[in-house]
Amino acid sequence: MTITGVANLAVKVRDLDAAVAFYRRAGAVVTDPDEWHGARRADVHLGPLQITLFTKAVYEDDVDVVDEGFLHVALFSDDLDREVEGHDVAWGPAVVSGPTFGTRRIVFVNAPGRMRLEFMEQLEEPS
Repeated sequence: MTITGVANLAVKVRDLDAAVAFYRRAGAVVTDPDEWHGARRADVHLGPLQITLFTKAVYEDDVDVVDEGFLHVALFSDDLDREVEGHDVAWGPAVVSGPTFGTRRIVFVNAPGRMRLEFMEQLEEPS
């Protein structure tokens, strides 16, 4: 395996502003919401754990997702192509960018338990 660490847990929320306020009240460090791929997102830092809140999953137009709740685990890989060999790819690969995470190449695969895993390869660090 080429997994180098957990990037985040992705969660879809209907009301991003209310979710951001909740996590800030709980003591988390939370980025300000920003527009991303036709939706909004924010990162919640709870010690070593990062939860990324989305109003819409980047793959939602192509793959069934929950209305609200857990979406996927995102894992860093140093060799994305090798990582997805033999997996059932649900969406991607694609290159995405954002001010808080830089530029990444990502792909989502179907996993047991009606779950998805996101594999991502960091291409450029945030500026």
